[in-house]
Amino acid sequence: MRLRRTIPALLLLAGLLLLLPVPSGAEERILLYKSNATVLADSTLMVREDITVNVEGRQIRRGIYRDFPTTYKSLTGGTVRTGFDLKETLLDGERVPCKIENRSNGVRLYLGDSDGYAPLGEHTYTITYVTTYQVGFFEEHDELYWNVTGNDWEFAIDEVRFSLEIPEE
Repeated sequence: MRLRRTIPALLLLAGLLLLLPVPSGAEERILLYKSNATVLADSTLMVREDITVNVEGRQIRRGIYRDFPTTYKSLTGGTVRTGFDLKETLLDGERVPCKIENRSNGVRLYLGDSDGYAPLGEHTYTITYVTTYQVGFFEEHDELYWNVTGNDWEFAIDEVRFSLEIPEE
């Protein structure tokens, strides 16, 4: 008797599952995160990031955000504060509005129009900025201490490319 009730219920459940939308190959994600950094003569870092995303209007509605950590703990336990100076934000080569929000360990940039929606499909956001205290000069070596992609992305990053230009001296 129990089996008679269970089989129709399972068939109904299976039929309902077939009605659910099947995700296509496209989804909201970062397709390419390209970062080009140049160490300037005064050891500041000039950075241009080109972030190519696929927008479907689900999580990316008005634009994207990018977190920049500007406060770190040093190896000795002290606090290091880096500078951050935003120069330009673009969407597909055109200026795009940007709102800067201070956070506990840095800043968050919101790129996009708060009164409009991000265009659907594949688009590239460009962020250009200068940051300080990312390059260390030591007796035995020099080092770059900088988080290329930042943290707390809500999306997978398919591919990251990074290039670094350094001064000759």
